[in-house]
Amino acid sequence: MTIKEVIRRTGLSRKAIYIYEDRGLIEPAKSKNGYRDYSDADLLHLLLIAKLRELELPLEDIAQIFQEPARTDLLIQKHFDQMQTRLQEVVQKISRLQTILYNLPPNGHLQDFVKAANIAMPDELAVSQARYLSEDFPTARARRFAMQLFEAFLDVPLDTPERWNAWYDLLEQIDQTDAGFWEGNEEYYGSLTARQRYEDFQLRRQLVTSYTRYTRKDEQAKAAEILDELAQLPNDPRKCQAWRRFYRLVVRPVLDSRLEISEAFSTLSTVYHTYNQEFQKIWENDLVPRLETDSGQELCRRLQTVLGDSYDLSLNALIYFDFYNNTLGKMTT
Repeated sequence: MTIKEVIRRTGLSRKAIYIYEDRGLIEPAKSKNGYRDYSDADLLHLLLIAKLRELELPLEDIAQIFQEPARTDLLIQKHFDQMQTRLQEVVQKISRLQTILYNLPPNGHLQDFVKAANIAMPDELAVSQARYLSEDFPTARARRFAMQLFEAFLDVPLDTPERWNAWYDLLEQIDQTDAGFWEGNEEYYGSLTARQRYEDFQLRRQLVTSYTRYTRKDEQAKAAEILDELAQLPNDPRKCQAWRRFYRLVVRPVLDSRLEISEAFSTLSTVYHTYNQEFQKIWENDLVPRLETDSGQELCRRLQTVLGDSYDLSLNALIYFDFYNNTLGKMTT
């Protein structure tokens, strides 16, 4: 189709279409005389670009979505976070202007404005008003947390009401918990780039699916791997400090929250229960017997010395330890 037809069907300007072509977002065929022939695929791409640009996504992010569709939700999440930050800043400024107007007398002079501005900036009321968004958008926060912690297990498409309800039930449960894991989780994962989060997801997914294929030999090897990683902590201050921080900020608050996710994951995951059953077998058949030996008890005492009394070697704690060593631990070494 001609560019006039594309303009009519998309509402985009000729200049915009040419810009998207220059950026490599579309690649229309060209005749010998140089005229462009736009395909149906080009039209669909342009319609999608128009929607994403309406949401103010940068062209760089749109290009990444086309190149790596699996990263779409990470890039959308990044843009959402940036937009939310901008909105918080606007709300804060509106609140300060309101405070200034409230304290500014009619026909006031410059000194009156200075007094009113001093009341508004800095101002605890303005700061609290700007922070209301974190309370008004709890589901967005819950979704971010769910994706950071559980995305590797979420491999069932939300294509039925039952599955959508299970997803929303999971978000609601996370949203309603009074555990202190929000701050730690945001502080830790908030420092990762979109690329790092995607790499972390790939490593987590690889780890989870590998458990579903374990043989008895694999179980014994995994137990030996976990015990070897534990034994390194007392002798490696850098590794010990990194794990202790992750445990304190992310793991311990989640364990204390006692989230009941098993029922939701029966609907949302094909690997969750298999993974947990496999780790349970490793725990009972290989880890516990070795930790109960004299050398195992000595290792436990050394770990308590370097990690602190709040650290435990429970099944759930070691699940997170295994996750960490095979995901974020690998990314930081």
